[in-house]
Amino acid sequence: MRIAVFGAGALGSLVGGLLSTKHDVTLIGRRPHVDAINLKGLEISGIVNEVVWPSARTDATGLEPQDIVLVTVKAYDTRKAATDMSPLVGKGTIVVSLQNGLDNIKTLSDFYDQRTVGGVTSCGATYLSPGCVRFAGKGDMIFGSTTGRKDLAESVCLAFSGADVPCQLTNDIMAEVWMKVIVNASINPITALVRRENACIEENVELKELARRVCEEAVQVAKASGVQLPRCDPFSKVMGVVAATRLNRSSMLQDVEAGKRTEIDEITGAVVNEASRFGIAIPTNETLWRLVKSLGSIRS
Repeated sequence: MRIAVFGAGALGSLVGGLLSTKHDVTLIGRRPHVDAINLKGLEISGIVNEVVWPSARTDATGLEPQDIVLVTVKAYDTRKAATDMSPLVGKGTIVVSLQNGLDNIKTLSDFYDQRTVGGVTSCGATYLSPGCVRFAGKGDMIFGSTTGRKDLAESVCLAFSGADVPCQLTNDIMAEVWMKVIVNASINPITALVRRENACIEENVELKELARRVCEEAVQVAKASGVQLPRCDPFSKVMGVVAATRLNRSSMLQDVEAGKRTEIDEITGAVVNEASRFGIAIPTNETLWRLVKSLGSIRS
């Protein structure tokens, strides 16, 4: 299949690189990363150690419509990406959001209607240097449609499984999206603030308790929003992800270290906004949201 990854940073490059062993994959990312991949291939280290050779470019100009477009840009760039990637989307193209945050599927659906599929993953990916990413932790890969187009989600799963990337289907992708937000809110802001790998939450009693409080508050908000979360203990899910990705530096930590804008508004901020709709107090989440947001002004 022809697959384009729009926004090939750490996660997008890792996923695209794994898919490129069986599919015709094009990574669309930033210039230094793209140039390095075209020169020496994409080096994946960690759980997998190999060099793969997907195509790489800085924009969609001149590319034909793809079978699948994986959107892995930061959540705050989703609307712009939906416009910029339009040359890649034909009548039969499946558009897949594999991003953090609550609203990406809806945003992409505003542009591409029923062709949009939602995806979540807890895989750990770290950007090391141009052309190099680390596969820092295995995790779930789950896909589903919000418009009843189960056939499209099945096609995406077939593409992934055909490249030996395990994945699952769900009939309620928004429940999985909410669970991913809960997991991210419980891990990413903490690791970004203490500047440590995910394992710090497992190893430090105070940080583990902080993550528990974040999780419990976010679950309360999800339930108030009418979400039927998957049948599992949410905090056990958080700690399971921590254990599976203990050597990973969260995407939020990577952004803080690189002096980039974080997705704190799209993750914790989204939970805070939902809580305000229902008059629910979530002081732990709100405090972490404000602390991470403050890092930009402190740096400047």
